[in-house]
Amino acid sequence: MLRIDRKQKRFIRLEQPDMATTGIVERHDLQLMIRQSPEAFFAELGEPLLLIGEEVRPADFVDDRIDLLAIDEQGSLVVIELKRASHKLQLLQALGYAGMVAKWQSDRLLAERSKLICKNLEDASDDIEEFLHVDMEKLNQSQRIILMAEQFDYEVLVTAEWLNERYDLDIRCYRMELSAEGDVQFLNCTCIYPPPEISQHATRRRSDQKPLKWSNWKESLADIENKAIVKFYTQELEGGREYYLRERALWYRIGTKRRWAVQAHRKNSYVWQKGRFANDVTFWAERLSQPDQVEPVERGKALRFFLTSDKDFTAFRKAVTEESDVFAFVDAGESPEAPAEIQ
Repeated sequence: MLRIDRKQKRFIRLEQPDMATTGIVERHDLQLMIRQSPEAFFAELGEPLLLIGEEVRPADFVDDRIDLLAIDEQGSLVVIELKRASHKLQLLQALGYAGMVAKWQSDRLLAERSKLICKNLEDASDDIEEFLHVDMEKLNQSQRIILMAEQFDYEVLVTAEWLNERYDLDIRCYRMELSAEGDVQFLNCTCIYPPPEISQHATRRRSDQKPLKWSNWKESLADIENKAIVKFYTQELEGGREYYLRERALWYRIGTKRRWAVQAHRKNSYVWQKGRFANDVTFWAERLSQPDQVEPVERGKALRFFLTSDKDFTAFRKAVTEESDVFAFVDAGESPEAPAEIQ
């Protein structure tokens, strides 16, 4: 790294010590620094991630620990392994961890985030939901690996390339380099695999799961066959409703909590309700044209149903905007005595 001396119109090359020389170790220094400033670290990588946990045990029968566990905006679980120098087994370890955490349900992730931030499960759920650009149901549908090291053995890089190109596994290798000027030290992280342009393409492909269809709401609603959906969305968007265009979704809150997500399909709209309130199945079944489609999901922690007709949309809007003050939601981990219909 070069420091610019504007007065002398010249460059000054900074010292580049290795981490061992400076006394920096993975778990006691690097990991703690990341733990205490995850936003700055992930911004340096150019990776929008939310830290879920550190020193995470991937399975009950395994004593090893994942250095850092995070999620990206599309709900993919990201295993991050740190090595101060280079280590041929780094990738093998990360692959094993990714395979084990792939079996995790969302409640395990909530528990890890809760432990990390020292708050309850509800706060952890809110953090994750606000961070995600997709519904909570898509959490951990895929896994990624990020390897951090000062140097990488050729075997690690060529294996990462093979897994990525042959099996479409998202693996990224970042080289960590120290620079120093006196007592001031700097950390620079450079993605050496895949090249940045390939990495950006992989991010776009993963975030969309298919090419992005729409650049605006007019385009997104053009192929909707059900005119009641188009009418409802148009009214809600004109009224300033919170939305997420990529998923063709509208969001509804009670206070600061996002309680309902309405996602448009060609013939109907799919609604996901986060959390439960007493007799909510009956509440929605009595108001909608497809009462048999009102079903608990996510092991009873959420609810789903469909909106098809003008009557459905009118009833839904009235309920979530005019009747919401009567809802007493029970979130996961909030109360051991949920109403009978919820249990």
